[in-house]
Amino acid sequence: MVTILWSLCGTVAIALAAVCGWLWLVERRDRASLMLCLLGVAAAGSGFIELGLMHSATAEEFSIWQRWLMAPVFLGFMAVVLFAHYYLETGRLWLLWTIIVMRSAMIVLNFIFHPSFNFVSIDTLRQMSLLGEQISVIGTAVPRTYWQMFALVSLFLVMAYLIDTAARRWRKGGPDSRRKALAVLLGIVLPLFSTIVYAHLVVFGVLRAPLSNLLWFLGALVVMVYALGRDIIAKRRAQLELLGLREQLAQAERVSVLGQLASALAHELIQPLTATAANVDAARMELESEKPDLKELRAILDDVNRDDHRAVDILTRMRQFSRRHAIEMQPLVVEDLVQDVLALVHSEASDKHAVLALAMQPGLPRVLGDRVHLSQVLLNLLVNSIHAVESRPLDARGIVIEARANDAKGEVELAVRDSGPGIPDNLADEVFKPFFTTKSNGMGMGLALSRTIVEAHGGRLWIERMAQQDGAVFRFTLKRA
Repeated sequence: MVTILWSLCGTVAIALAAVCGWLWLVERRDRASLMLCLLGVAAAGSGFIELGLMHSATAEEFSIWQRWLMAPVFLGFMAVVLFAHYYLETGRLWLLWTIIVMRSAMIVLNFIFHPSFNFVSIDTLRQMSLLGEQISVIGTAVPRTYWQMFALVSLFLVMAYLIDTAARRWRKGGPDSRRKALAVLLGIVLPLFSTIVYAHLVVFGVLRAPLSNLLWFLGALVVMVYALGRDIIAKRRAQLELLGLREQLAQAERVSVLGQLASALAHELIQPLTATAANVDAARMELESEKPDLKELRAILDDVNRDDHRAVDILTRMRQFSRRHAIEMQPLVVEDLVQDVLALVHSEASDKHAVLALAMQPGLPRVLGDRVHLSQVLLNLLVNSIHAVESRPLDARGIVIEARANDAKGEVELAVRDSGPGIPDNLADEVFKPFFTTKSNGMGMGLALSRTIVEAHGGRLWIERMAQQDGAVFRFTLKRA
């Protein structure tokens, strides 16, 4: 029964470690999950070695197993204290490092001393019955008394650190902070204290029982996985709500940008509509003549068809850009993306006498992204640049769109460079914060949303540091498809 129970506990520990390891791989910043993964590995290792201890036939074999037991115990203690540090997001670093140094010294001394850190010698074993199975426990042994005092100090420092960290978190207030503090106190501190007392009673021969940390490791792991899982579910729910709000805000920002371009887009539509009306009048005059020129009529109809397609393209582009749209990743041609946005800002740039130029590397690879959302990023940057150069002389209103591949990183980097007044260094980070704007009629969300969209695509958006009189350069990267 003992073998079955310990094996089952080890299997559960490995399964929980795998789950926590997967959570950490998904979100590398979640170091609390990584610590629980290590705790699960420690619990499984401890269970395996404890079975070796209980099935030992000689004192020498028992000594070897007991020596190796310190390895998972060391890993378990490190995982516990670091989990508390990352999960509660507080703690005294000097105390944490003191614990790490002391426990590291113990594991080194354990493999220097013979047979182990805890004992000078293990002389005899005795048999006892546990859950219907005969197991081996320490009969007579000589503990390292003075070094056990060192071990006790390190353990009480662990207790002090955990209690202090939980108390600091508790004092932050709020139900979430108190729940986390209670989880650490009830799931780690109380079982740890019981295990410390039990282990030293066994080492000093007061209690004839097997050496074991498995139940404490596994219990702490289960409690912490439950607490962390609850937090992950709550965080995921909040992320989904935030994603919905962000989509609504992005749509509102797109509509706002189209509003800023309304007069220019209206001019874009007036041109093909006016040309169509003129061509219709010309066709009527040709039809009223005695001998209509069919070749001329065909040419007129071709012009009408061309202008009609131009108007439809403008309206379609506006409708696609303004509708609510979740991110849909697909391979995109960078040149097509840039041309789509240039078509939207062409009239606005002409109205402001801004000269748009392209400096794109030939044969750019495709990028992975969402056409509408990436168009929004590029459009925001271009509109900002057009407004920035408006204060410059007519012959100094230049805007350049750059694009180049970075094969080493598997990325494509795009940039919007303008000859405007530039951005002061003290505002270089502020401009990406929500609701920060220097425009009297701006929402202050364009650059904040742009950075969020680029980061959602696995890239980054930043301002290139340069002399203020040289204008501004915004750069962002996108992953290759």
